Amino acid sequence: MRSTLKRLKSEEAGQALPLFGLMIFVLIGFVAMSVDVGRYVWARTSMQAGVDAAAVAAAQDMPNQTQAEATAAQYWADNSTFIQSQGTNVSFNVSYPPGNKRIRVSGAADIPTWFAKFFGVPKWQVSASGDAEAQVLDIAVVLDVSGSMCYDPPMLHTEEDDESQLMSPGHYSPASNRPVLVDGQWTGPSDSNPQDMLGSTSANTITIKLNTVSGFSNSQRILIHSGLNGTGSYEIFQIASSNGVNTTNKTITVNRAQSNNFPDPNVATTKIVHPVGAEIWINRTVCADAVRSTTPPYGANPFDGTIAAAEYFTTLFNASYDKIGVSRYSTNTTSVSALSSNLSAVKSSIHNFAAPAGSTNIAGGLASGRLILDGTGKRANAVRVMVLLTDGIANQVCGSTTYNTGSYNAIPCGSTNSGTTTQAQNHAYSEATRAKNGDILIFTIGLGDGVDANFLKRIADGGVNGTGPCQQNQPGCRYYFAPSPAQLDYAFQAIAEQTHIALVK
Repeated sequence: MRSTLKRLKSEEAGQALPLFGLMIFVLIGFVAMSVDVGRYVWARTSMQAGVDAAAVAAAQDMPNQTQAEATAAQYWADNSTFIQSQGTNVSFNVSYPPGNKRIRVSGAADIPTWFAKFFGVPKWQVSASGDAEAQVLDIAVVLDVSGSMCYDPPMLHTEEDDESQLMSPGHYSPASNRPVLVDGQWTGPSDSNPQDMLGSTSANTITIKLNTVSGFSNSQRILIHSGLNGTGSYEIFQIASSNGVNTTNKTITVNRAQSNNFPDPNVATTKIVHPVGAEIWINRTVCADAVRSTTPPYGANPFDGTIAAAEYFTTLFNASYDKIGVSRYSTNTTSVSALSSNLSAVKSSIHNFAAPAGSTNIAGGLASGRLILDGTGKRANAVRVMVLLTDGIANQVCGSTTYNTGSYNAIPCGSTNSGTTTQAQNHAYSEATRAKNGDILIFTIGLGDGVDANFLKRIADGGVNGTGPCQQNQPGCRYYFAPSPAQLDYAFQAIAEQTHIALVK
C-alpha cells in the first residue's frame, strides 16, 4: 500500500512539470497576443483619426477636387505617423460619394505582429474611412446701423482739433462716385521708370491717377485701403498744398507714408503696394458731428469696419452651394437683400449701406434674419444660419413694450417703441427662441466695450436662460467678441469655419 502511494505521487510529479510548461507557454501566448492586439487597436485608432482629419480639412476645399485631394494628402501624412512608420502596403484614397460637397478619405495598411506571428498571425490588416461634407448654407447677415456705429469712436482724423474731419471709406451711393485707383503708374522726382502698381519707392512725392477727384482738396489727408487684414493694408497720404489736385487729368500729387496726425497714436504709415482698384478713403461727413466721440484714443470707426468685415465674410462662401441674405437694423429694420447665390451682388448691397442713425432694435434685427431665412430662396436641405452684430445695448422694440409675435411678422415693423433695456432684451430673447425653434443657428458678434456679453451669449443660445453652452462657458458657444473693428475679420472667419464642415461618417 505504501509503495502504491509512493508510485502515484511520483506519477503526479512527473505530470505537473509538463503541465506547468504548457501553462507557461499559454501565458506567454496571451501576453504576446495582448501586445499585438494593443498594436492593432492603436493602429486602428490612429488610422481613423488620420482619415477623419484629412476628410474634414479637404471638405473645406470642395468643390475644387484637385485642391481637396492635396489637402487630404497633407493632413493624412501629418496624422498617420504610426501607420507610416509601422505599417506595410499602406494605401490612401480619396473618393466622392453622393452628397453636398461630400468627400471620403480611406486608408489601409498591414501592421506586422511581433509575437502573434509565432502562432500563425504574421500581420494585422487595418482599414478605416471618414466622410465629411461642406454643408449647404442659407445665411442671414444682420448688421447694426444704429447711430453709435458712427461715433464709437472715429477712425482717423485729419486735424487734431477738428472732429468733423473723419477719414473713412465713405460708403455712399452711387458707387461710381467712390474714388478708386485706376492707374497704378506713379511718377516721382527721383524715379525714371513708372511702375505697373503703386509700390514702395524712394520717392516721397508721387502723382497718381484716380477715377474721380471729386471732393479732394489741397493739403487734405487721404488713405488708400488695399486689404482687410489690419496693419499693413493701408497707407496715409497728404495731398500737396499747392496744385495737388488736377481736375482735368483726374490726378492728385501726394506725399506718401504720412501719419494720422494724432498723438494717440501718431505713427507714420509705411509705403506699401496698392493694386489698381484700391479704394481711396476720403473725409466722410455723413455722420453728424454731434454724435461723434471727441475723447482719445481714436480707434477704428465701427460702421466702416463692420462694412469691410461683412463684405469679406461674403467672400468665404461658394456661390455654387451657399446663399446669403442681408438686413440692417437700428430703430427699425430694413431687409436689404433676400437669400441669393449672387454673392457679389450681396457684397455690393453691404458696401452701399447708408450712414448709421437711430436706436438699437435687436429684436427687430433677429426677426429680419428669421424672415430672410424663411423667405424667397429658402432650401430644405440647407443649414440655416443667422449672424447678428451689434456694438450697443437693446433699447427699441417693435409694437408695444409688451411682446407680441405679430409685431415681428413683417419687416419693417409697423410701429416701434423706446423700451427699457429689460423690455428690449426680453423681446430679443423671445425672437431668439422663435429662431431657435425654426432650426436657425444664431451667431452673435459684440463689437467694442459697449456691448452686454451675457445678453448676446443668451441670444446665441437661442434665448434660453442659464442652460446654453455660451452661458455655461462650454464648447459650442456661438458668441464672438471683437474689441475693435480690427478683430471683426477674425470673428467672421471663425463663424465661416464653424458652419462649413460636418463629419458625417
